[in-house]
Amino acid sequence: MPAAPALSFPPPSGRPKAAGSRWSWLAPVVGILALGCFAYANSLHGEFAFDDREHLRDNLAIRDLGAFLGPTGYRLYPNRFVAYATFALNYRLGGLDVFGYHLANLIIHLLASLILYRLVRLLFQTPLVRGSRLAGNSRSVAFVASALFVTHPLGTQAVTYIVQRLASLAALFYLLAVVLYIAWRLAAESPGVRGWRRALLYFGVLVASLLAVRTKEVAFTLPAALVLVEFLFFPPGGFRRWIPVAPVGAIALLIPATWVNLAGPVAEVAASADRVTRLLTPMSRLDYLKTQAVVVCEYLRLLAWPSGQNLDHDFPVFTSILAPRVLGSLAILLALAASAIWLALRTTPRPGRPSLDPAFRLVAFGIGWFFLTLAVESSLIPIVDVIYEHRAYLPSAGLFASAATLLGLVALRFAPEGAGRTTVLAGVALALLLGSLSLRRNAVWATAVELWSDTAAKSPGKFRPHLNLGESLDAARDLAGAEREYRRAVEIDPESLRARTSLATVLQKAGRLQDAEMEYRTVLRLAPGHHPAIFNLAALLWGTGRRDEAAGLYRRFLEVAPAGSGSASSLAAARSTAAPPPP
Repeated sequence: MPAAPALSFPPPSGRPKAAGSRWSWLAPVVGILALGCFAYANSLHGEFAFDDREHLRDNLAIRDLGAFLGPTGYRLYPNRFVAYATFALNYRLGGLDVFGYHLANLIIHLLASLILYRLVRLLFQTPLVRGSRLAGNSRSVAFVASALFVTHPLGTQAVTYIVQRLASLAALFYLLAVVLYIAWRLAAESPGVRGWRRALLYFGVLVASLLAVRTKEVAFTLPAALVLVEFLFFPPGGFRRWIPVAPVGAIALLIPATWVNLAGPVAEVAASADRVTRLLTPMSRLDYLKTQAVVVCEYLRLLAWPSGQNLDHDFPVFTSILAPRVLGSLAILLALAASAIWLALRTTPRPGRPSLDPAFRLVAFGIGWFFLTLAVESSLIPIVDVIYEHRAYLPSAGLFASAATLLGLVALRFAPEGAGRTTVLAGVALALLLGSLSLRRNAVWATAVELWSDTAAKSPGKFRPHLNLGESLDAARDLAGAEREYRRAVEIDPESLRARTSLATVLQKAGRLQDAEMEYRTVLRLAPGHHPAIFNLAALLWGTGRRDEAAGLYRRFLEVAPAGSGSASSLAAARSTAAPPPP
């Protein structure tokens, strides 16, 4: 049987142009920065939203930078210490002014985009790819990969959502570690590079790796990313080639070592490992894995067609592998993985068989990177929220590198004389479109009311968006709107103490005291020791002249109130003695 024809390219009509003759080295850098600033021009003044309030606005730990950089900060956030240290620095420089936090997030995003540009450039210089006919246009391909990454609206949740600096900063250090590793490998093959420079590059790999694993747990896969680089871009070199990866692997082990109790018996170690590798959910690992097959396909859809973005997706949990969406998603993911393996094999020269252009190795790498960098959050570690868009931030970098490479190869096939220019023009046009979509998405993050209105409209059957929208409308003094959303939240979860107490509070503010009293009493039937409802009902009764009953409730409040209730406890103590206890 004759061999299948390989993708071929027309021969060049002359000597290929040098990579640097078309642009100065500064042009792509300026272009990436300009596109990023365009996409996020309206993102710098959005309010603290969702977890920003607990982890930043109300977090007393980050308000003393000196204390945080000591044992206090590391003890609180061992695996995320670096990110929270930057939040503490933000607070030191500008307090709770959101502009500084957003500006820092944007700078991190721009730097990560520039590092992705450098990564693609370096991959074209590796031994197994430098012979590609696309290598002369590597600057164009790298620029397009970075332009798509810096403007795509799926990245907004890792950039505009302030606390998700965790995702973007971890991605920056992760990319930097890989770039420095490739630079070190290339320097090691160049006899003209001084030894001190090689040592400095490798030291940079270790530092970037340590910063990554102390920013977010997704960095656990960093050693595997270096292994992927070795397999795809450097020729076999025996066992010794893996020795430089080992220290990065040891650094990555700091993540589980921080949480798992390794000092006890084997059974205790296993139980500790099980506890720390699930987050706020009893969901089985296999059910989570089945669900993640569908979630990962949703990430792919959002990357290809960024419509329907949502802060809080109402996503089902799948328990059967035979569910059509699970089977379909698995088929798509297996096909994507198989295509990466096929491309890696077909770009390896074999006697008697034409091979594909070596640039296809970058396509395979990007697909492998996508799966690898999703492995922590989309595999066997159950997390209560099965989908969040910021989790696709680092994985998307690989797919953008693949897409840019494919675009370059198509341009080289059909327009060989101007392949680089064609690639850039197509990439810029697409990046401008994506940037416009990012502007629209960032506008949603301007205020908490806008954000949760958008979320509640897209997840109408989910409890949390309606509760948070109610709280946002309450803070904006829209009592009618807040009541509507709280009632919807109570419809969805009738036993939610928080939603019922919030509803009662809004009714009390609106002067509908009888309705408020009914809601407070419902809360206390569900949870007799719920201290906010006890205090609020006591205040309502006191204000309506029923002081005997109010005094009894104030005494109950003093019995159940947590330490630090402050002025509420003082008021309760004063009023609890204003009337004799009921017989």
